[in-house]
Amino acid sequence: MSQVIPPNQYAVGQLWACQGRHDGERPTLLINRIDQHPLGGGNIYHVTLDALQIRNPRLAEGLMTQLAHAPVTEQTLARSQLQLIGRRDPDPAYLQGYDQWREAFDAGNAGSFGVSIATILEIVERQLNGIPLDQP
Repeated sequence: MSQVIPPNQYAVGQLWACQGRHDGERPTLLINRIDQHPLGGGNIYHVTLDALQIRNPRLAEGLMTQLAHAPVTEQTLARSQLQLIGRRDPDPAYLQGYDQWREAFDAGNAGSFGVSIATILEIVERQLNGIPLDQP
């Protein structure tokens, strides 16, 4: 996969506000890297999500405030009510997660999210807390 700048509105370094799961959660999304899907599936955006409120029992404070790497599609960006708030350099913290994802992706064992950011946050929180996705 080569890094490309898409012919659309999304670019590396853009910082977006997006819809959270509730009024108190106002996450931001930073685009760190954009890869072209090797099978023509469009772009994969490698983002860092900040200002999160994800319950995580493994942390002393009980809340995870950042997800350093999440691979998402343009559908995710379109479904997340984004508002451009500025530009930043890519966050180097995404690289560790990207490298792990890339290895799994190349082996056919990883993909990318196509759901909203709010849904991704719910999925992550449920996984961290052992709550099945099919329970309310």
